[in-house]
Amino acid sequence: MEQEVRDSTQRVLDVAERLFMDRGYSAITLRDIADELGMKQASLYYHFPGGKEQLFLSMAQRMFDRHHQGVAGALAGAENDLRAQLRRVAEWFASQRPMKFMGMMHADIAALSQEHKEQLAQKAHGAMFRPLRDAFVAAEARGEIRAMHPDLLAGCFLWLMDGLSYGETRAGAPPRAAMAEEVISMMLDGLLLRDALCAPTVPVPWPLSAHATPVNQG
Repeated sequence: MEQEVRDSTQRVLDVAERLFMDRGYSAITLRDIADELGMKQASLYYHFPGGKEQLFLSMAQRMFDRHHQGVAGALAGAENDLRAQLRRVAEWFASQRPMKFMGMMHADIAALSQEHKEQLAQKAHGAMFRPLRDAFVAAEARGEIRAMHPDLLAGCFLWLMDGLSYGETRAGAPPRAAMAEEVISMMLDGLLLRDALCAPTVPVPWPLSAHATPVNQG
């Protein structure tokens, strides 16, 4: 009996994750989830007496735990090589249902109570930001990359990976793996050509505004 309840709860969480991630917290009702499961809406309260917010909280915590294991495993599998680590993390995200992390952090979690908002923000930071942050800190210590705020680097990488979930749906888009490789190259190698990096800086005359009045040379 207990195993049946656990299996039923996991099935509810699976469906809730798919619907919440596809359409967002505010757009989904408990009736939507119940209809998708083929059960009565009242039955959901057996698993989650706190209603939709408790269900979302449990779903998000489970999802962050899964991603923490995946990201940490990917980083550990390519120790002491940042490019290889980021490739493996990108492969992990590609193997999972799109999380739409930006929308989740800025819209879904913002709709929760203050207590749950803070709880999930801390969970997301510990599960995903911190492992990547530590990887960038270690890469800097090894001399692989120049000094830059590791929180910024971790956040940028997560945002770029999230963007691939949108980019791969565009007609004619390259394969996700190819786009991930370009993103990693952009972060580690930059955009400027090597010759441009070595070229002397050309002074730019003041003012810089495109709408500045030209100086009369006559």
